[in-house]
Amino acid sequence: MLMQRHPHWKMLLGPAAWMIAATAIAGALIGLIEVSAPSGIRGIAILFVVFVWLLTVITKFFRPYVSWWRTVLIITDHRIAVREGLLSRRGFDIPLQRVAGVRFRCGFTDRLAKTGTLIISPVGEPPFEFAHLPAVRDAHAVLYEHIFGAGTAPKGRRFFGLLKAK
Repeated sequence: MLMQRHPHWKMLLGPAAWMIAATAIAGALIGLIEVSAPSGIRGIAILFVVFVWLLTVITKFFRPYVSWWRTVLIITDHRIAVREGLLSRRGFDIPLQRVAGVRFRCGFTDRLAKTGTLIISPVGEPPFEFAHLPAVRDAHAVLYEHIFGAGTAPKGRRFFGLLKAK
């Protein structure tokens, strides 16, 4: 096995924000219910708030976390494999001989987090994109070297047409 990578943890920032916001709102509502609700409906109202909070946390945080945890890109000497899912596993393999091209794409925030999208183009099929891949340039270099050989690496680029990158 040459490389095994999960998606970058940055994809959990949104779900974590949802969980924190839901917890803060639920705590404020429970405090408000404790102070101002009549004692006859206080317990039912608190149980309702806890139920809605639990439902929100499961759908907005737990499901994305399990999806992140159980998704993996595996690069071996012979194939590229993607596996995902907890209870029902899904996956596919692409033999390295069937890969026509390998690219990567990094936006500004991706460059800050050192992540990106790896784009693999199999022969005769639409390209596959694996988003939020940490060290995407390393994965690209490993794939490029094993598919096209070490001697045919792309040339260095120029910054603003003046300086050559090393």
